[in-house]
Amino acid sequence: MIMAVLMTTLAVRLHSNAGFTGASIVSLMSFAENLSGIVIFYTRLETSLGAISRLKSFQDDVKPEDQDGEDLVPPNHWPSTGSVQLCDLSATYEYVHLFECSLLVTADPNERYSAPEPDATFDQPKMVLNQINLNIEPGEKIAICGRTGSGKSSLISLLLKLLDPLSGTIIIDGVSLHCIDRSALRQSIFAMPQEAVFLPDGTTFHLNLDPSGVSTLEECEAVLALVGLLPFVQERGGLTAGMEAGTFSAGQRQLMSLCRVLLRRRIRAKSMGASSYDGEGGVLILDEVSSNVDQDTERAMQDIIRTEFKRFTILAVSHRLNIVMDFDRVIVLDDGRVVEIGNPAILAGQEDSAFGRLVKSSRG
Repeated sequence: MIMAVLMTTLAVRLHSNAGFTGASIVSLMSFAENLSGIVIFYTRLETSLGAISRLKSFQDDVKPEDQDGEDLVPPNHWPSTGSVQLCDLSATYEYVHLFECSLLVTADPNERYSAPEPDATFDQPKMVLNQINLNIEPGEKIAICGRTGSGKSSLISLLLKLLDPLSGTIIIDGVSLHCIDRSALRQSIFAMPQEAVFLPDGTTFHLNLDPSGVSTLEECEAVLALVGLLPFVQERGGLTAGMEAGTFSAGQRQLMSLCRVLLRRRIRAKSMGASSYDGEGGVLILDEVSSNVDQDTERAMQDIIRTEFKRFTILAVSHRLNIVMDFDRVIVLDDGRVVEIGNPAILAGQEDSAFGRLVKSSRG
Protein backbone atom coordinates (compact mmCIF):
# COMPACT_ATOMS: atom_id res chain seq x y z
CA MET A 1 0.00 0.00 0.00
CA ILE A 2 2.87 2.36 0.82
CA MET A 3 4.52 1.57 -2.54
CA ALA A 4 1.23 2.26 -4.34
CA VAL A 5 0.90 5.67 -2.63
CA LEU A 6 4.50 6.60 -3.48
CA MET A 7 4.16 5.50 -7.10
CA THR A 8 0.89 7.42 -7.53
CA THR A 9 2.40 10.54 -5.95
CA LEU A 10 5.45 10.39 -8.22
CA ALA A 11 3.32 9.80 -11.32
CA VAL A 12 1.21 12.90 -10.53
CA ARG A 13 4.16 15.13 -9.64
CA LEU A 14 6.37 14.05 -12.58
CA HIS A 15 3.48 14.03 -15.08
CA SER A 16 4.58 10.61 -16.35
CA ASN A 17 2.94 8.69 -19.17
CA ALA A 18 -0.51 7.28 -18.27
CA GLY A 19 0.21 3.91 -19.89
CA PHE A 20 3.45 3.56 -17.99
CA THR A 21 1.68 4.43 -14.72
CA GLY A 22 -1.12 1.84 -15.37
CA ALA A 23 1.41 -0.88 -16.16
CA SER A 24 3.28 -0.05 -12.95
CA ILE A 25 0.11 -0.34 -10.87
CA VAL A 26 -0.74 -3.74 -12.42
CA SER A 27 2.81 -4.97 -11.73
CA LEU A 28 2.54 -3.73 -8.16
CA MET A 29 -0.72 -5.66 -7.66
CA SER A 30 0.89 -8.85 -8.98
CA PHE A 31 3.86 -8.31 -6.67
CA ALA A 32 1.48 -8.07 -3.66
CA GLU A 33 -0.26 -11.32 -4.65
CA ASN A 34 3.08 -13.08 -5.09
CA LEU A 35 4.30 -11.82 -1.72
CA SER A 36 1.10 -13.09 -0.06
CA GLY A 37 1.49 -16.47 -1.78
CA ILE A 38 5.08 -16.78 -0.54
CA VAL A 39 3.94 -16.20 3.05
CA ILE A 40 1.11 -18.74 2.70
CA PHE A 41 3.30 -21.45 1.14
CA TYR A 42 6.05 -20.90 3.71
CA THR A 43 3.49 -21.31 6.51
CA ARG A 44 2.20 -24.55 4.94
CA LEU A 45 5.76 -25.83 4.61
CA GLU A 46 6.45 -25.08 8.27
CA THR A 47 3.22 -26.81 9.30
CA SER A 48 4.03 -29.89 7.21
CA LEU A 49 7.54 -30.14 8.65
CA GLY A 50 6.05 -29.88 12.14
CA ALA A 51 3.63 -32.72 11.32
CA ILE A 52 6.51 -34.89 10.10
CA SER A 53 8.40 -34.14 13.32
CA ARG A 54 5.40 -35.10 15.45
CA LEU A 55 4.91 -38.34 13.51
CA LYS A 56 8.56 -39.24 13.99
CA SER A 57 8.33 -38.47 17.71
CA PHE A 58 5.18 -40.61 17.94
CA GLN A 59 6.94 -43.52 16.24
CA ASP A 60 10.04 -43.23 18.41
CA ASP A 61 8.48 -42.46 21.80
CA VAL A 62 5.04 -44.11 21.96
CA LYS A 63 5.19 -47.76 22.95
CA PRO A 64 2.78 -50.31 21.44
CA GLU A 65 -0.35 -50.99 23.46
CA ASP A 66 0.04 -54.75 23.35
CA GLN A 67 2.25 -56.36 25.98
CA ASP A 68 4.08 -59.66 26.18
CA GLY A 69 1.79 -62.59 26.84
CA GLU A 70 -1.30 -60.97 25.29
CA ASP A 71 -1.61 -63.35 22.37
CA LEU A 72 -4.75 -65.34 23.18
CA VAL A 73 -7.51 -64.85 20.60
CA PRO A 74 -10.80 -66.23 21.98
CA PRO A 75 -13.32 -68.02 19.74
CA ASN A 76 -16.15 -66.09 18.08
CA HIS A 77 -18.73 -67.31 20.59
CA TRP A 78 -16.77 -65.98 23.59
CA PRO A 79 -18.10 -64.78 25.97
CA SER A 80 -21.12 -67.06 25.63
CA THR A 81 -22.55 -66.68 29.15
CA GLY A 82 -21.27 -63.32 30.37
CA SER A 83 -19.99 -64.14 33.85
CA VAL A 84 -17.57 -61.47 35.13
CA GLN A 85 -15.27 -61.71 38.14
CA LEU A 86 -13.14 -58.89 39.51
CA CYS A 87 -10.64 -60.02 42.13
CA ASP A 88 -8.71 -57.51 44.29
CA LEU A 89 -8.66 -55.08 41.39
CA SER A 90 -6.72 -51.83 41.80
CA ALA A 91 -5.78 -49.28 39.17
CA THR A 92 -4.17 -45.88 38.83
CA TYR A 93 -3.35 -43.39 36.09
CA GLU A 94 -0.16 -42.36 37.85
CA TYR A 95 3.04 -44.41 37.85
CA VAL A 96 5.37 -42.05 39.73
CA HIS A 97 7.81 -44.32 41.54
CA LEU A 98 11.33 -43.79 42.80
CA PHE A 99 12.25 -47.35 41.91
CA GLU A 100 12.04 -49.49 38.77
CA CYS A 101 8.69 -51.26 38.78
CA SER A 102 7.53 -53.90 36.33
CA LEU A 103 4.24 -55.77 36.21
CA LEU A 104 4.34 -59.52 36.42
CA VAL A 105 1.94 -60.85 33.81
CA THR A 106 0.63 -64.40 34.06
CA ALA A 107 -1.54 -66.35 31.70
CA ASP A 108 -2.96 -68.46 34.54
CA PRO A 109 -6.49 -67.16 35.33
CA ASN A 110 -6.17 -68.42 38.91
CA GLU A 111 -3.15 -66.23 39.61
CA ARG A 112 -2.99 -62.50 40.07
CA TYR A 113 -0.26 -60.17 39.02
CA SER A 114 0.90 -57.18 40.97
CA ALA A 115 3.71 -54.73 41.30
CA PRO A 116 6.70 -56.00 43.27
CA GLU A 117 7.28 -54.72 46.78
CA PRO A 118 9.48 -51.62 46.82
CA ASP A 119 12.88 -51.69 48.46
CA ALA A 120 12.94 -47.96 49.13
CA THR A 121 10.70 -45.00 49.68
CA PHE A 122 8.43 -44.22 46.75
CA ASP A 123 5.61 -41.89 45.84
CA GLN A 124 2.30 -43.66 46.33
CA PRO A 125 0.11 -43.08 43.25
CA LYS A 126 -3.51 -42.01 43.61
CA MET A 127 -5.73 -45.06 43.15
CA VAL A 128 -8.75 -44.57 40.92
CA LEU A 129 -9.93 -48.09 41.87
CA ASN A 130 -8.92 -49.74 45.10
CA GLN A 131 -9.40 -53.43 45.96
CA ILE A 132 -12.54 -54.05 43.89
CA ASN A 133 -14.08 -57.50 44.37
CA LEU A 134 -17.20 -58.32 42.34
CA ASN A 135 -18.87 -61.47 41.12
CA ILE A 136 -21.40 -60.83 38.33
CA GLU A 137 -23.58 -63.75 37.29
CA PRO A 138 -24.45 -64.50 33.65
CA GLY A 139 -27.37 -62.44 32.41
CA GLU A 140 -27.36 -59.98 35.33
CA LYS A 141 -28.26 -56.36 34.73
CA ILE A 142 -25.83 -54.28 36.79
CA ALA A 143 -25.96 -50.51 37.24
CA ILE A 144 -22.73 -48.71 38.20
CA CYS A 145 -23.40 -45.44 40.00
CA GLY A 146 -21.50 -42.85 41.95
CA ARG A 147 -20.54 -39.22 41.99
CA THR A 148 -18.14 -37.68 39.49
CA GLY A 149 -14.64 -39.07 40.00
CA SER A 150 -15.79 -42.15 41.88
CA GLY A 151 -14.21 -44.57 39.37
CA LYS A 152 -17.13 -45.60 37.14
CA SER A 153 -15.46 -44.86 33.79
CA SER A 154 -12.16 -46.32 35.05
CA LEU A 155 -13.91 -49.61 35.74
CA ILE A 156 -15.27 -49.66 32.18
CA SER A 157 -11.79 -48.85 30.84
CA LEU A 158 -10.36 -51.84 32.72
CA LEU A 159 -12.93 -54.20 31.21
CA LEU A 160 -11.93 -53.03 27.72
CA LYS A 161 -8.19 -52.96 28.57
CA LEU A 162 -7.99 -49.25 27.89
CA LEU A 163 -6.44 -49.05 31.36
CA ASP A 164 -4.09 -51.65 32.81
CA PRO A 165 -4.65 -52.73 36.42
CA LEU A 166 -1.99 -52.14 39.00
CA SER A 167 -2.95 -55.37 40.76
CA GLY A 168 -5.69 -57.98 40.69
CA THR A 169 -7.33 -59.79 37.83
CA ILE A 170 -10.46 -59.77 35.67
CA ILE A 171 -12.00 -63.05 34.52
CA ILE A 172 -14.77 -63.24 31.92
CA ASP A 173 -16.28 -66.66 31.22
CA GLY A 174 -13.33 -68.34 32.93
CA VAL A 175 -10.68 -66.56 30.85
CA SER A 176 -8.32 -64.01 32.39
CA LEU A 177 -8.10 -60.75 30.48
CA HIS A 178 -4.35 -60.58 31.15
CA CYS A 179 -3.59 -62.94 28.30
CA ILE A 180 -6.25 -61.89 25.75
CA ASP A 181 -5.30 -59.86 22.70
CA ARG A 182 -6.69 -56.34 23.14
CA SER A 183 -8.19 -56.02 19.67
CA ALA A 184 -9.85 -59.42 19.97
CA LEU A 185 -11.24 -58.49 23.40
CA ARG A 186 -12.84 -55.30 22.09
CA GLN A 187 -14.37 -57.21 19.20
CA SER A 188 -15.87 -59.74 21.62
CA ILE A 189 -17.40 -57.30 24.12
CA PHE A 190 -20.21 -55.02 22.97
CA ALA A 191 -19.96 -51.42 24.14
CA MET A 192 -21.82 -48.16 23.60
CA PRO A 193 -19.90 -44.97 24.46
CA GLN A 194 -21.32 -41.76 25.84
CA GLU A 195 -20.44 -39.84 22.67
CA ALA A 196 -21.08 -41.51 19.32
CA VAL A 197 -18.07 -41.47 16.99
CA PHE A 198 -18.38 -41.18 13.22
CA LEU A 199 -16.01 -41.51 10.29
CA PRO A 200 -15.05 -38.33 8.36
CA ASP A 201 -17.83 -36.55 6.50
CA GLY A 202 -18.48 -38.00 3.05
CA THR A 203 -18.20 -41.66 4.03
CA THR A 204 -21.32 -43.72 3.44
CA PHE A 205 -23.98 -44.64 5.99
CA HIS A 206 -23.09 -48.30 5.43
CA LEU A 207 -19.42 -47.76 6.23
CA ASN A 208 -20.29 -45.79 9.37
CA LEU A 209 -22.54 -48.58 10.58
CA ASP A 210 -20.09 -51.35 9.72
CA PRO A 211 -16.50 -50.14 9.30
CA SER A 212 -15.32 -53.75 8.89
CA GLY A 213 -17.57 -54.27 5.87
CA VAL A 214 -18.86 -57.70 6.91
CA SER A 215 -22.59 -56.92 6.79
CA THR A 216 -25.04 -56.67 3.92
CA LEU A 217 -27.23 -53.70 3.06
CA GLU A 218 -30.31 -55.70 4.09
CA GLU A 219 -28.87 -56.33 7.57
CA CYS A 220 -28.09 -52.63 7.99
CA GLU A 221 -31.58 -51.64 6.87
CA ALA A 222 -33.08 -54.09 9.38
CA VAL A 223 -31.33 -52.51 12.39
CA LEU A 224 -32.06 -48.98 11.12
CA ALA A 225 -35.75 -49.86 10.83
CA LEU A 226 -35.69 -51.30 14.36
CA VAL A 227 -34.52 -48.00 15.88
CA GLY A 228 -36.61 -45.85 13.53
CA LEU A 229 -33.77 -44.28 11.52
CA LEU A 230 -34.43 -45.96 8.16
CA PRO A 231 -36.70 -43.16 6.77
CA PHE A 232 -34.10 -40.56 7.81
CA VAL A 233 -31.35 -42.43 5.94
CA GLN A 234 -33.49 -43.08 2.86
CA GLU A 235 -34.35 -39.38 2.58
CA ARG A 236 -30.62 -38.68 2.29
CA GLY A 237 -29.89 -41.15 -0.48
CA GLY A 238 -29.81 -44.48 1.30
CA LEU A 239 -26.99 -46.52 2.80
CA THR A 240 -24.64 -46.00 -0.15
CA ALA A 241 -24.87 -42.20 0.04
CA GLY A 242 -22.35 -40.02 1.85
CA MET A 243 -23.32 -38.66 5.24
CA GLU A 244 -22.36 -35.80 7.51
CA ALA A 245 -22.41 -36.25 11.27
CA GLY A 246 -23.59 -32.66 11.72
CA THR A 247 -26.98 -33.50 10.22
CA PHE A 248 -27.79 -35.84 13.13
CA SER A 249 -29.37 -34.67 16.35
CA ALA A 250 -27.94 -35.87 19.67
CA GLY A 251 -30.62 -38.55 19.94
CA GLN A 252 -30.06 -39.75 16.36
CA ARG A 253 -26.31 -40.01 16.98
CA GLN A 254 -26.93 -42.31 19.93
CA LEU A 255 -29.41 -44.35 17.91
CA MET A 256 -26.74 -44.81 15.24
CA SER A 257 -24.39 -46.03 17.96
CA LEU A 258 -27.07 -48.47 19.08
CA CYS A 259 -27.45 -49.64 15.48
CA ARG A 260 -23.75 -50.53 15.38
CA VAL A 261 -24.07 -52.67 18.49
CA LEU A 262 -27.20 -54.40 17.17
CA LEU A 263 -25.51 -55.04 13.82
CA ARG A 264 -22.41 -56.52 15.49
CA ARG A 265 -24.59 -58.78 17.60
CA ARG A 266 -26.50 -60.08 14.59
CA ILE A 267 -23.32 -60.65 12.61
CA ARG A 268 -21.88 -62.57 15.56
CA ALA A 269 -25.03 -64.71 15.82
CA LYS A 270 -24.86 -65.44 12.09
CA SER A 271 -21.20 -66.49 12.35
CA MET A 272 -22.14 -68.85 15.20
CA GLY A 273 -24.87 -70.39 13.06
CA ALA A 274 -27.60 -69.36 15.49
CA SER A 275 -31.09 -69.46 14.02
CA SER A 276 -32.33 -66.85 16.49
CA TYR A 277 -30.82 -64.19 18.72
CA ASP A 278 -32.43 -65.41 21.93
CA GLY A 279 -30.07 -68.26 22.68
CA GLU A 280 -26.79 -66.34 22.78
CA GLY A 281 -25.28 -64.40 25.63
CA GLY A 282 -22.40 -62.03 26.12
CA VAL A 283 -21.35 -58.78 27.77
CA LEU A 284 -22.82 -55.38 26.93
CA ILE A 285 -21.30 -52.19 28.39
CA LEU A 286 -23.32 -48.96 28.39
CA ASP A 287 -21.42 -45.82 29.34
CA GLU A 288 -23.86 -42.96 29.94
CA VAL A 289 -25.66 -43.71 26.67
CA SER A 290 -28.74 -41.67 27.63
CA SER A 291 -27.01 -38.56 28.93
CA ASN A 292 -27.51 -36.55 25.70
CA VAL A 293 -30.95 -37.77 24.62
CA ASP A 294 -34.51 -36.83 25.49
CA GLN A 295 -36.82 -39.06 27.53
CA ASP A 296 -38.68 -40.50 24.53
CA THR A 297 -35.45 -41.57 22.84
CA GLU A 298 -34.18 -42.90 26.15
CA ARG A 299 -37.26 -45.09 26.62
CA ALA A 300 -37.01 -46.38 23.04
CA MET A 301 -33.35 -47.29 23.52
CA GLN A 302 -34.06 -49.05 26.82
CA ASP A 303 -36.88 -51.11 25.27
CA ILE A 304 -34.65 -52.19 22.37
CA ILE A 305 -31.79 -53.12 24.71
CA ARG A 306 -34.09 -55.16 26.98
CA THR A 307 -35.52 -57.05 24.01
CA GLU A 308 -32.41 -57.60 21.92
CA PHE A 309 -29.94 -58.23 24.76
CA LYS A 310 -32.16 -59.97 27.30
CA ARG A 311 -29.68 -62.86 27.81
CA PHE A 312 -26.64 -60.57 27.95
CA THR A 313 -24.84 -59.42 31.06
CA ILE A 314 -25.32 -55.66 31.03
CA LEU A 315 -23.03 -53.23 32.86
CA ALA A 316 -24.51 -49.74 32.68
CA VAL A 317 -22.96 -46.52 33.95
CA SER A 318 -25.69 -43.94 34.43
CA HIS A 319 -26.34 -40.63 36.14
CA ARG A 320 -30.05 -40.91 35.39
CA LEU A 321 -30.97 -43.17 38.27
CA ASN A 322 -34.63 -43.58 37.32
CA ILE A 323 -33.71 -45.85 34.39
CA VAL A 324 -31.78 -48.36 36.54
CA MET A 325 -34.55 -49.09 39.06
CA ASP A 326 -35.48 -52.34 37.28
CA PHE A 327 -31.89 -53.61 37.20
CA ASP A 328 -30.93 -56.68 39.22
CA ARG A 329 -28.28 -54.90 41.28
CA VAL A 330 -26.69 -51.51 41.66
CA ILE A 331 -23.02 -51.00 42.56
CA VAL A 332 -22.23 -47.67 44.20
CA LEU A 333 -18.63 -46.46 43.96
CA ASP A 334 -17.00 -43.73 46.00
CA ASP A 335 -13.36 -42.72 45.77
CA GLY A 336 -12.49 -45.89 43.86
CA ARG A 337 -14.10 -48.29 46.36
CA VAL A 338 -17.34 -50.25 46.36
CA VAL A 339 -19.43 -48.78 49.17
CA GLU A 340 -22.76 -50.47 48.48
CA ILE A 341 -24.29 -53.31 46.47
CA GLY A 342 -27.96 -54.23 46.38
CA ASN A 343 -31.32 -54.00 44.68
CA PRO A 344 -31.81 -50.44 43.41
CA ALA A 345 -35.54 -50.32 44.15
CA ILE A 346 -34.95 -51.31 47.77
CA LEU A 347 -31.91 -49.11 48.33
CA ALA A 348 -33.66 -46.08 46.85
CA GLY A 349 -36.18 -46.17 49.69
CA GLN A 350 -33.52 -46.28 52.40
CA GLU A 351 -32.44 -42.82 53.46
CA ASP A 352 -29.26 -44.08 55.10
CA SER A 353 -28.05 -45.90 51.97
CA ALA A 354 -25.50 -44.40 49.57
CA PHE A 355 -27.75 -45.09 46.58
CA GLY A 356 -30.71 -43.53 48.38
CA ARG A 357 -28.69 -40.34 48.92
CA LEU A 358 -27.76 -40.28 45.23
CA VAL A 359 -31.41 -40.63 44.23
CA LYS A 360 -32.43 -37.88 46.63
CA SER A 361 -29.74 -35.50 45.36
CA SER A 362 -30.67 -36.20 41.72
CA ARG A 363 -34.30 -35.30 42.43
CA GLY A 364 -33.50 -32.36 44.62
